[in-house]
Amino acid sequence: MARHLWGIAASVLIAAALCACTTSVSGRAVRAPGQSPSASPRSASPAFAPIPARDLLLQDGDSTPLGPATAMPVGATYFTSVTPPECAAALLFKGSPLPPPRSADHAESSYQLAGPALYAESIDNYDKKLNPHEVVWKSFGAVSKCRAAAVGHSPQGDFQPMRLSHFTIASDGVLVWTMTRADWTCDYGLVVLTRTVLLASVCDAKSGFPMAEWASKRRAQLDSRTT
Repeated sequence: MARHLWGIAASVLIAAALCACTTSVSGRAVRAPGQSPSASPRSASPAFAPIPARDLLLQDGDSTPLGPATAMPVGATYFTSVTPPECAAALLFKGSPLPPPRSADHAESSYQLAGPALYAESIDNYDKKLNPHEVVWKSFGAVSKCRAAAVGHSPQGDFQPMRLSHFTIASDGVLVWTMTRADWTCDYGLVVLTRTVLLASVCDAKSGFPMAEWASKRRAQLDSRTT
């Protein structure tokens, strides 16, 4: 009988101990020494979604140093090849070798400005990040190789020879240069951002287009929209 009572008492004590162990305690959980914190869930970073290249070009009515721009297709007057070939980087707009290859999106347009001047832009967007400093210096070297008279060939025929008269890195990510002959001048600007490259060209009977200032302005405009 005593043994039976002792068994009942032991059972009651064990049950009480278990209840005490499972009683909830208010307050903040404390991590045991040496225990690493559980990883907090990471918010998914949004995928890079660039503005379409077409929308980064100048639009109808946008201002330029030569007045408002009116967009039109790049016509048959633009060169498609150059003699000698080492002047392609300095003279070509359409099919220029300067923008890095494998762009994800490309767009180009010509523009009518005041007077006989012809202006054109191309935009290339890239999935992978570019090194603007590297692209500009590589382009600087390619343009500087044009040391002879360059003859541009277009669907409308051959153009009179032009020569490289000026080239410089105008500012961070901006290369500008000029091809000239007695009665015609073409100014070029290459603008390189992390994922976008702009190539601009303006040809006119008058020289003096402020390409360095204009290309730097376009860079600031693009930078505000692509970053």
